[in-house]
Amino acid sequence: MKRLEGKSHLWAWVVSRVFDPIVEIPLILVLVAWVALSNGLRWRFIVFLLVFEAILPAGFFVFGLLTKKIKDWDITRRQDRMGLYFFTIFTHLFGVIYAYFLGKHELSEVLLILWGLAVIFAVVTYFWKISVHAGVNGALVAVVNHYYGWGRFWWLVVVLLLVLWARVVMKKHTVAQVSMGAIMALAWVSFGLSVISN
Repeated sequence: MKRLEGKSHLWAWVVSRVFDPIVEIPLILVLVAWVALSNGLRWRFIVFLLVFEAILPAGFFVFGLLTKKIKDWDITRRQDRMGLYFFTIFTHLFGVIYAYFLGKHELSEVLLILWGLAVIFAVVTYFWKISVHAGVNGALVAVVNHYYGWGRFWWLVVVLLLVLWARVVMKKHTVAQVSMGAIMALAWVSFGLSVISN
């Protein structure tokens, strides 16, 4: 029985690392920017976007780990998340504003939806620990399926469920925390994208 639990924990760890927010947030940004790029966006904007919305927050995260302000990679303690969340909200807002002033209004609207999700997660986390793994993967499911259709990418829901399972097995979150993270992200991003598409 112990061996089975050990294997489950190992697979949960692998799933958590492969579908880690530090990997998927830049992926979502590149996906959103790629859609804009195919509509005339320049590469330098993608670089700017990745610097402000992925590299700077990742650097802040690593700095937090090195200075022990963040205790572990999974940011298990809710209190350790607040500084990173607010720093990320601040830097992400630069991407939204920059896209708007470049005249890329559709892109700025999509980035604003993602920024709103980050704000929601930060506010909720101030009071209660919610799963960012679940939220980022839920947002990815919503973005991919909005732009490319549920018929082709329905299987991302299976990946999302696998991530939820992994976070619970690793005892990083409860079922309620992963469920709320996924539902909030799916609902917020799907609703926002449907509004700006009309």
